[in-house]
Amino acid sequence: MQKLKKNLLSILGLSLLVLFTTSCGGDDEPVAAAPSVTVSASVNGEAIASGDEVIVGSSVTFDVTVNAEGGVNGLDVNGTSYTRSQLNAEAGDTQGTISITSSAITEAQIGSTLVFEFQAVDDLDQTSAVVTFEVSAIAAPSPDARSYSAVLLPVPTGDFMNENFFSVSSGTKYSSDDVTSTSESISPTIDFGYYYGSSEEASIASPKGFESTVFSAQVDGWSVKNATVLKTTSMTAAQFNETATWADIDAAFDAGTTDDNGIITNLAVGSVLAFETVDGVRGLIHISAIDPGFESNDSITLDILAQLDATASN
Repeated sequence: MQKLKKNLLSILGLSLLVLFTTSCGGDDEPVAAAPSVTVSASVNGEAIASGDEVIVGSSVTFDVTVNAEGGVNGLDVNGTSYTRSQLNAEAGDTQGTISITSSAITEAQIGSTLVFEFQAVDDLDQTSAVVTFEVSAIAAPSPDARSYSAVLLPVPTGDFMNENFFSVSSGTKYSSDDVTSTSESISPTIDFGYYYGSSEEASIASPKGFESTVFSAQVDGWSVKNATVLKTTSMTAAQFNETATWADIDAAFDAGTTDDNGIITNLAVGSVLAFETVDGVRGLIHISAIDPGFESNDSITLDILAQLDATASN
C-alpha cells in the first residue's frame, strides 16, 4: 500500500511539472529590440560628417531619429534630456525625430574636439547604444584683402589740381582742390598722398605728414588731416604678390618699422610699405613704377592691398 502511494505521488508530481513547464514556456511574447539612434548634422544647411572641422561662431544642427519597438520614451544628449513629445512622438509610437542646434562655437574652443553623445530610451527602460558625433573647432579663415592695382598718383602742383591723394576706403584719387572746393566732407576719407622732393625724391606721406613738408599748402584748409601710420618693410615685390589675406597684411605690418612723422621718402621701385589708417584699416603699398621729377605729368604707380571687403576691389 505504501509503495502504491509513493508511485501515485511521483506520477502526480511529474504531471504538475509538465503542466508548469508547458504553461510557462508556451505563452511568452518576444522581447522588443533595444532602441536605436541615427544622427545627421549640418552647418548653415551644409551637411557635415563626424570629425569635420567647424569654424568659430558656427552652430551645428543635428537631425536625430529614434527607432524603438518598445515605444519611444526619450533621448539624452550630453546630459540634456528630451521627452517623447519633444521627439514628436506619442505613447506607443515606435519612431521619433528631433532637430537640435548646438551653441555657437566660441574662441575659447578653437583647437579642441567637441563631442556630442546621443542615447535613446524606450518604454521598457531599454537604452540604445551611444552614438557619438565629433567636430573640431577651428578659427575662421582670414578673409582676402581688397586689391587696388596700378594706382597712378601724380606729383602735387601749384594749382592744386593734380590728384595726388588717395582714399583707401573708396579707392578714389583726389586733388587738394577736390577737398577745398566743395562742402562735402572729403578730407576725413583721405589716407595718404604722393610728392617728389629735391632731397626726399619719391615720397608717400599721410595728410598730417604733409604739414611738415614744403608741400604743406596741399593740405591747407582741410578740416581733417589724417595721421595714417606708415611703415617701411623688408618685403620684396615677389612677397607682396604672394600676399592675399588680412592675416598676411597683419604679419607684414607688425614686422615693419614705423616712421613717426608719417612720411616715407626716397622710395624705389619694388619697395613695399605698410600702413594703418585712423579707422584701423591696415594695408600694404607696393611701388611698381616711378616717373621721377617735379613736372605735372611725373608720377608714382602703386599696387595697394587693404583689410577691406575684397569684393569691392578694382
